[in-house]
Amino acid sequence: TGILPQIPATGLSVPEEVLAVRKGKLSPLAIKRSSPVLQKPEATEKVYEALEKNIVQIQSAFDRDTRVVGLIAETGAKNNYEVETHLLKGRAVSFSADFPIAEEAVEHFQRQNLPSIARWRHVSYLWDQVKEISVDVRMATPFERGNVCEDPERYIALVEKGVNASETLCPRCPVYTACQERGYLSQPATLQRAKTQIFGLIQTFLDPQGLAVSEEILKPVDDTARLCIIDGTKMGELFLEGSISRNRLEEWSVNWKWSVLGNFAHTLLNILEIEKEPDDFLVKRIRSVMQAFQQHETEIVRQMCQVNVKGMVIARGTIDDETEAELARFTIEFEGGASAYIPLNNNAADRLTAIGLEVFHLESFELDKDMKIPMPIEQAIRFGILDLETVEKIQEFPRVYRNPDWTFWHQLKRFFAHYTRDADAPMIWYDNILQFWVPPVLHPSVQRLLFMSATLTERDLHKAFPGEEIEMIRIKPTPWVAGNQVFQIRTGVHTLKTMLDYDSTWDVIGLSKLGERFFLGICAEIQRDPSVKHAIITYDPIIEQLRNIAEKENVCLLTEFKYLDNLGTAFEEAEVVWIVGTPYWEPGIIWRWAQLLFGNDEEPLCYEAETEFQHYKDERVQRIYSQIVADLITEIVGRAGLNRWSGKKVVLMSSLEIPDITDRPETLLFDWEDFEVAGGLDKLAETVTIRQRFETERDNLTAASSRNEVERVLGCSSRQANRVLKELRGGKPLRVPFREQILSLLTDGEKKTAELIEAIDGTPEAIKHELTRLVNAGDIVRVRRGVYARKTE
Repeated sequence: TGILPQIPATGLSVPEEVLAVRKGKLSPLAIKRSSPVLQKPEATEKVYEALEKNIVQIQSAFDRDTRVVGLIAETGAKNNYEVETHLLKGRAVSFSADFPIAEEAVEHFQRQNLPSIARWRHVSYLWDQVKEISVDVRMATPFERGNVCEDPERYIALVEKGVNASETLCPRCPVYTACQERGYLSQPATLQRAKTQIFGLIQTFLDPQGLAVSEEILKPVDDTARLCIIDGTKMGELFLEGSISRNRLEEWSVNWKWSVLGNFAHTLLNILEIEKEPDDFLVKRIRSVMQAFQQHETEIVRQMCQVNVKGMVIARGTIDDETEAELARFTIEFEGGASAYIPLNNNAADRLTAIGLEVFHLESFELDKDMKIPMPIEQAIRFGILDLETVEKIQEFPRVYRNPDWTFWHQLKRFFAHYTRDADAPMIWYDNILQFWVPPVLHPSVQRLLFMSATLTERDLHKAFPGEEIEMIRIKPTPWVAGNQVFQIRTGVHTLKTMLDYDSTWDVIGLSKLGERFFLGICAEIQRDPSVKHAIITYDPIIEQLRNIAEKENVCLLTEFKYLDNLGTAFEEAEVVWIVGTPYWEPGIIWRWAQLLFGNDEEPLCYEAETEFQHYKDERVQRIYSQIVADLITEIVGRAGLNRWSGKKVVLMSSLEIPDITDRPETLLFDWEDFEVAGGLDKLAETVTIRQRFETERDNLTAASSRNEVERVLGCSSRQANRVLKELRGGKPLRVPFREQILSLLTDGEKKTAELIEAIDGTPEAIKHELTRLVNAGDIVRVRRGVYARKTE
């Protein structure tokens, strides 16, 4: 069924062959194993040293004119905080990261007693904890409960519509003055004065659409530009997402009918409504639309930043009561009852404004005829045309762009300027939303930008910031606490598709034979010593199978690969961290990231892959996959605290090479057979050392070796030893029999007939015949049609 069985009270059964190896009566090479796919990197004189020795090198980078610097540090190992602590002590800093990292950073910096730290709080900060309190009570003592705004829902609704809520809504608020002193509106001044600014959004300095950062906040302190730090950076997160919905285009098409924006929106809708059009065709058509409307760019941008309201001009003027001078001859009556005079000139406009009357300049019009009148959305709100009394009414507003230099038009223009080829350009039309990605835009006040990452490369930064001068600094890895160790399996990447039985006919997908073998061994290790705390990180579909394990007192963590936030206490408690499998991403995500970085390369991308093992034929796509997996595994190992706490072991069930982990002297490469021979983690290092010794002896066998020596080293029969010696002595190499090849391939789990035929040198008919013979002999079993496995005891 694929359901993980209970371990018998007597423990897991151990084959006689394994017992013999465990007692030293048989060579560990006698046990059939899968061929290793991971080798220990060549020995290098790698230096591991404390962070303090790297600080001078890091600080020297900011004495030069390089604007963008990449700093490679171990993600999750808290080394980044140590680096930042040193930087914060010496200069004014703006620190930006995703919210969970920012929260951890604040706590860390406060423990270090660093001076003048100010955290940017979102307008909805702590709102959920106070919103049930009555308005009268809240307004009587505003902001005393920790929240920074007393009306965040309307504020957020206005911001989503492109309105400057701080200038439109806040002056109407009854606690406006108090807010400027200690609420949300006090933050810009507080942040500007602070030596250290902390933001909880990774694109704070990269997205022109962001409203959180202003010129006032980032302006130089004492004529010295702030050092801006973006922590925990991943390559795909550098790029900005642009999007437009069908509803938005339809809104433009109707509200701006007969205007250039309406025509532009209507043309895009016609293109997007073509069914099942490949992405590159879509890109090509939209590129053509942009070229056709290029001559109207100024007007399109202006209309994207305005609302188009209904109105009528009537012949109704007004005269100044004091001077009896005519101020206006016509009035605009807007829908909803609002009205404004059309002043005769600027002096008349000033006079009308001074006496409290609304004015609106309109150059051409027809009397007593319905018309559309463009205006800024803030002006429409001031006239009362748009009602902001409730969130529901605000949500009915048309949406505009607040930044006139970063509208949908600008985003598309940047997209097509960067991705000059239609194929591989990152644009999709899905679920009635057009999505695309563009390189980031550095905020003009950012003169020094530091990216901190475990896997970011110089090529990634050049792709994201073409034309910028870039410098990379790699921090020497810090040493692990003596006695801490990593065991990494060397025989397979072990993806979700190999750990689960997707070929079963059951309604619920269960564990494969390989997955069951791994987790039974892990369960046995957890039960072996209840005093040892364990953490397991694996795939979400597998976690359901392990609920009974999670209930054990010595299991302090069971989580999915990508849910690692707020688990610091669990990682600190865990003495053994099991990372079971290679993290999985949908191919579409890998393709999209590849398009972001390489969509403007001259050579087209190839997306073909062996999906079961997540191996991509295109080196660039494969590098994307390997990089994001390595980044996540590095973060998990970093959180395990090998450089901070003692008594730690990490077992990594993936054969993907991880920089600064796989190549460590404390990392041992093992086979699962080594674990079964060892009988547990306590003796695994010793077992691996013994197996490595036998492998060295095997590699040193020569034609002069005796048959007894070959038998001892390989743990084989006299007949097999004679074959080995014959080959060593120049005789014709004997082909490994089909039987031995099949049994070896089935060692790490069941296989399909097609997989065996592809791996074995022979005709399909002969291999199928041998499979039938082995089934009849009872050496293997046919799990189902076309799928075979080794016979278990």
